[in-house]
Amino acid sequence: MQDPPPRVFRLQLTYLAIVALVVLLQSLPLQSLPYPFAPADVPLAITFAWIMLRPDVMSPILITLAFLFADAILQRPPGLWALIVLCASIFLRMRTRGQKEVLFLYEWFIVALVIGASFLVHYFALMFTFLPVPDEQQYVVQVLLSILIYPICKWLFRRMLRFALTQTLHPSAPRATR
Repeated sequence: MQDPPPRVFRLQLTYLAIVALVVLLQSLPLQSLPYPFAPADVPLAITFAWIMLRPDVMSPILITLAFLFADAILQRPPGLWALIVLCASIFLRMRTRGQKEVLFLYEWFIVALVIGASFLVHYFALMFTFLPVPDEQQYVVQVLLSILIYPICKWLFRRMLRFALTQTLHPSAPRATR
């Protein structure tokens, strides 16, 4: 049984609001000196967590809009990271279709490989187009932090996304089940 369209639309708006808030917080100048390391790509981890939890909610247009917004705000080459994330998310979405429940370590490994491949493609695309590339050490740290933040994102959004599904399947169920 699928969620009704208004509930899916609310979840999609929630996703967009969360990603927009995170991107806007990332763009705030919190200090005048450069950061000693590159921060994790939190919108990427959030997107992959949502795809692994609810692939039916995450449409390609939604992901593209979120990352085009992030590209514009964070002053990245427009569309490059959005295209890479879109391709990676479609790959993850296809992987989740046939699986109901998998071991979390296996899922984390697959997501880690996809995150690493995404950053690698981005790095080589920047090199190929003669755009400025980030420092390799900072890039590796950013990849590792993005991989490490994925379980936190999955844990944060698991209850919200499962709650929406259980309320649809069992509307007479109590609102707060603990």
